[in-house]
Amino acid sequence: MPLCVKCNRETCNPCVRVPFGESQWRTIVVASDTELRRRSYFRRMAMATRALIEELELSRRTFPDWVADVIYPYEGPILHPGGEPFTVIDTSVDDAFADDGSFRWLSGFVAFAETAPRQAPQWRVLDRLRLIDLAFKIARPDTARHFGR
Repeated sequence: MPLCVKCNRETCNPCVRVPFGESQWRTIVVASDTELRRRSYFRRMAMATRALIEELELSRRTFPDWVADVIYPYEGPILHPGGEPFTVIDTSVDDAFADDGSFRWLSGFVAFAETAPRQAPQWRVLDRLRLIDLAFKIARPDTARHFGR
């Protein structure tokens, strides 16, 4: 089934069709604030992050490097859910994790793979979550597809 270039979901009738061969890059649609604040979305992302960290043997300090290594080289279109461009600058990852130099937040985040969160994620961590989500959508789209189930 084709992926919709507007909402990035599998569908029989995409919202917009891209002519074959027009672009080698997929259009990525970042998660909305509402999606990122859903506890089920948050927990599935935590599970995927934990599995990735174990698979690639990343530490909490090297995980943001993986996010940067995936996001920065991507040259395809990245959009907000409304269709406006999502801009990634060369300091996006550093800015999102700036107040947590030891990345202890990441340890707490992956702990939600085991225990369901009791409340929605705080607004101040949405930039981090959005970048993690974006990295999964670029590097592991099959995994990211399950976040919003």
